[in-house]
Amino acid sequence: MSAKKVLLDQYDLHNILYNNVIADISDEESNKSIADPMNSVKWLAGHLLWAQANLANIGGTQIEVKWRDHFHTKQGGSPADFNAPKSELPTLQQIKDKWNEDGPVIRKGLENLPDAALDTVINAPHPIFPFDNTLAGLWAFINHHQAYTIGQIGILRRGLGKDAMKYS
Repeated sequence: MSAKKVLLDQYDLHNILYNNVIADISDEESNKSIADPMNSVKWLAGHLLWAQANLANIGGTQIEVKWRDHFHTKQGGSPADFNAPKSELPTLQQIKDKWNEDGPVIRKGLENLPDAALDTVINAPHPIFPFDNTLAGLWAFINHHQAYTIGQIGILRRGLGKDAMKYS
């Protein structure tokens, strides 16, 4: 099995889990922080949406990063994020809808990426080792970030009194 197939399989799994982990959470519930200083479900879901732009870039596609003023981080934000015009905070449903709108576009770009491109050395360091600074290493790190953040939402989901996330 190729590295690209493994990375794409993880991408596909994250799309399923993203939708499953926020299922049955109301917009009101998504704004709650179950303990200080934990993030809310809405912030984490929006942050995952914001991070999808990195996968779009890897696949050579462009997506509109909505609500970038709400969901970037100090460490990962770009000048465009920090200088983004102020926007109204979206609902959890709007975030989910945008995720599902962008997903097929991002996946198509990643699927069309030549396997050899994954060995390209890039100047975008990431904090996870032993991945090197190749495009494959960056993609693997982003996949890890997505899984980690989905897991955080899973914990918050239980803290909101919801059933555990379903895998199917």
